Parts: sequence; structure tokens; C-alpha cells
Amino acid sequence: MVSAPIFSGRQLPAQYKIGLSAILSLLCVGLLDEPNLSSLPQWELTLLILKEIFVGITIGLSAGILFYSVQMAGALLDFQIGFFMANLFDPTFETNTQLTGRLKNMLAILVMLSIDGHHLLIQGILASFDWISLTATIPSWMDGKVSTFILDFFKQMFMIGFMMAAPIIGTLFIVDVALGIISRTVPQMNIIAIAPPIKILIHFLIYILVLPSFFYLLKILFENMIDSIGSILKILGA
Repeated sequence: MVSAPIFSGRQLPAQYKIGLSAILSLLCVGLLDEPNLSSLPQWELTLLILKEIFVGITIGLSAGILFYSVQMAGALLDFQIGFFMANLFDPTFETNTQLTGRLKNMLAILVMLSIDGHHLLIQGILASFDWISLTATIPSWMDGKVSTFILDFFKQMFMIGFMMAAPIIGTLFIVDVALGIISRTVPQMNIIAIAPPIKILIHFLIYILVLPSFFYLLKILFENMIDSIGSILKILGA
């Protein structure tokens, strides 16, 4: 509820998050077949609770890091077309984002809900108890594999975000070169006043053309997100 996409946003009231967490906890208790932990000393029980908090945050981040690539692609586009100073508050990530980034976030959330991606996150919570035992006080994530895996996530995030923004950025770069040539050959033309509306018009035209490829990249993004949850559980429970 703290780090996973959709669940961690401010669009969900805190009361709903607490209630959903309690319901998921009851479901997990009904599915587990673990020994009684009440006989453990207080310090060991506290350590186990902290371990479960770490596992939950790691599962949420493994899904959220790749989701941030959508927001990064929108920021790159808005910087290129001049919308970078127009910020909107994004309740999903609780940060200020640009116009195109907000639109891409809304589309990504709708696609994720349409393919039941939030159900897969809940299944990841239940599957975590199969891979990581409650009584394991020092699991194998102390050897640095988790940090290496998350760094690889960041690499994928930048790659997918750049792939989402590359067609429009490349087109607008050609437009900038053309406008620069026009300003040199026709100095009487006020390029400063003409360039912004031209770039915005071309941006929306290209955006309509490449929108199907955006959904294709979202499909790849969510496939990587699902695989990442399974991989991080294997690393934590190895």
C-alpha cells in the first residue's frame, strides 16, 4: 500500500488503504500454515516484522520503478515542446508532473486496471509467503542481489521511457533544425512567435500517429513488471 503503483496514490483515501491492508492480512493468515510465533522473544518478533515490511516495500518498488518510465517519457516530451513549465499535481506518485506525463500516466493506469494488473500485485503478496518463510530472520537478500536487481530496473526504466518519447523527440528535433534554417534565410520572419505553435501542432499530429506504439510499449512494460515481481521473490527467498 505504500510503494506499489495505484495503491500508493493519494486518489485512494487512507481509510480505504488501511481497510484493504487489513483484509489482505486476514486472507494471508487463512492461507498460511506456519508455526505459532507467539513464543518467540520480543526482539526476534520485531525483526521479523521489519523483514516483512522490507519485503512488501521491495515488491511495490519492483512494480513502481518500471511504471515511472511513463512519467519520464512525458517529461522528456514536454521539455521538447515547451510544456515543461506547466506542472500538474499527479496524485498517483504524489509529485508534480507535466501535461503529457499526466496524460500518459492516466492511460497507463487505465491499461493496468483493464488487464487486472492490480490483481497480480495482490497475488504477488500472497506468493511472497511461499517463497519467503515467516520464520526466516536473515534471508538471502543481504548479499547485494536486491540492489543489483533494482539497478537493472532503473536501466530498463530509462530505456522504455526513451523509446516512448523517441519518435516525437526526433521529429521535433528536425523541426527545430528547419526553423533554424528558416530564421537564417528569412530574418524578417519572427521565429520566436511562430515556432511554439508549430511545434505544438506537429507534436499532437505525431502523437496521434504513434499512440498505438505507446500501448505496445505499455504491454512490454507490464510484462516486465509481472516478471520482476516473480524474480524479486525468488531473489529474496533463495
